[in-house]
Amino acid sequence: MNNQHSTADHHNQETLFLTTKEVMTRYRIRSSATLWKWRRNDGFPAPIHNGRHYLKASLDKWDEKQQVAA
Repeated sequence: MNNQHSTADHHNQETLFLTTKEVMTRYRIRSSATLWKWRRNDGFPAPIHNGRHYLKASLDKWDEKQQVAA
């Protein structure tokens, strides 16, 4: 029973966080340096979890701000 709960938690984390590679795919960019430039210049969300994961909700919020600004 504990194993099932652990699997559900792991699946939930996958939906909440994206890796840097997944973020690059999401925004169709080839260099992680672009993410850092966006962070510095455009208020892109900072990575969490040792700098390798991004909170999906933060990315969604940033996307909404970009759409309003366009």
